[in-house]
Amino acid sequence: MQSSYGIIATTTSSQKSADVMTKALLEQRLVACVHSYALTSCYIWNGDIVTSDEIMLQMKTKTVLFSRVKTLIESLHPYEVPEIIMTPVVDANRAYLEWIEKSLETS
Repeated sequence: MQSSYGIIATTTSSQKSADVMTKALLEQRLVACVHSYALTSCYIWNGDIVTSDEIMLQMKTKTVLFSRVKTLIESLHPYEVPEIIMTPVVDANRAYLEWIEKSLETS
């Protein structure tokens, strides 16, 4: 059974970039909520091990909106290869899912 809801994750290089993406996604009602927090990432890039400070965004939305969210993030993202991953919500309390549903409705 496929979930109707998901959490999308991306990282970016600055709070400014995170704020731009967050505002655009919320204004277009593509996501209901965005959590933003600082972290340190270690990864392989162009054959080198890189450590960098990043901002992680976790966005709550419906799975049917993933392609639109992905397209918007790609258009605003400063990275050559941004991480844009959706994890399905397997279970959640009904009131929270109803809130997501209402938050994504356009007036």
